[in-house]
Amino acid sequence: PYLYTAFAEYQQKGIPPFRSMLLEQGFSGGEKIEAVALDGETNPYAESRRLEVTDQYMMGPSILVAPVFAGESKRNVVLPKGDWYDFYTGKRVGNGETIEIDAPLEQIPMFVKDGGIVPLMPAVDNLASQGRDVPLEVRHYGKKDGVYALYDDDGETFDFENGIHSVVELRVREQNGNLVGSSANPEGPWEPRYGNVVWNFMTP
Repeated sequence: PYLYTAFAEYQQKGIPPFRSMLLEQGFSGGEKIEAVALDGETNPYAESRRLEVTDQYMMGPSILVAPVFAGESKRNVVLPKGDWYDFYTGKRVGNGETIEIDAPLEQIPMFVKDGGIVPLMPAVDNLASQGRDVPLEVRHYGKKDGVYALYDDDGETFDFENGIHSVVELRVREQNGNLVGSSANPEGPWEPRYGNVVWNFMTP
């Protein structure tokens, strides 16, 4: 559901589902340079130079992916500003810094920004055959409120081009010191396929 929604955003709004870190708000290589004029005088205005990191990328709105290559047992990850959390454990890993992580080949390192909402479902051979009762796990990471527009369509035809799809707003709010998840009624003529929704707050 997370990736399917990301591709729908690409089709509708042109937002790439996989994109360079340079397009992520709060990301910077952190290197300061001074602009030098043609006459050799130093420009009094310093500007930031964003250095592209080519071995990690953003997947959808909230997940940072840091692939591991053969022979690596550790790798560095450059985190944008703001708190980031391990996808698998929910543990906070840093804020706007470069961290070193263990890099097991069997588990791709992924990190989720504060307030990130990630909907997941069990693996199936054919989604269309599952009817309208597909279980949905909705993960929330960090401490911030979050909102996510979950997209769905029939997954087989081009009816979505005629507006036959649905969007369900998933939202996490703080209430009385606790985070609470809710899902709004679907918008659009398509009836979402997801049945029971289980909220999983990953960060203690």
